[in-house]
Amino acid sequence: MAGKKEELVKRRANFDKNIERWLNIEDLTIGSCDAILKKSKSPVVNALMKAVKMDSQKHKELLEFVQQCLDGTITLTPDDLATASDLIEAHVKYERDSIVMAEKSNEDSRHFVINQVLKYILEDERKHFSMVTDMNSYKSHIYPYA
Repeated sequence: MAGKKEELVKRRANFDKNIERWLNIEDLTIGSCDAILKKSKSPVVNALMKAVKMDSQKHKELLEFVQQCLDGTITLTPDDLATASDLIEAHVKYERDSIVMAEKSNEDSRHFVINQVLKYILEDERKHFSMVTDMNSYKSHIYPYA
């Protein structure tokens, strides 16, 4: 029994250390983006680097959220989900519609750079759709009879 507990403690310590390292990497990424944005005069490079920077800032915020979850300061209750359930259900449609528009726009465009940007946006829209629909599955994990 003591071996399993020690292993869990060790894994948690490794996890915490990796999250801290990851946060540091995101800080470096944000700084690198700032340096590129300061030097570049290209609208294409600037648009893409701004997107990378915003994603890294979002990753940092989510990693800090992970840390808060692990220390017990963040919880999810059935009431938390119930409060926004109808709005979340409606939001799924918006994400689905965005995916359709991104796919159609990408099909209609023949411009390489535009297609690449639309591809990145489409990936984000698919991720958003997944995140929002996954929230519905949370119900079965916290509701005993869902």
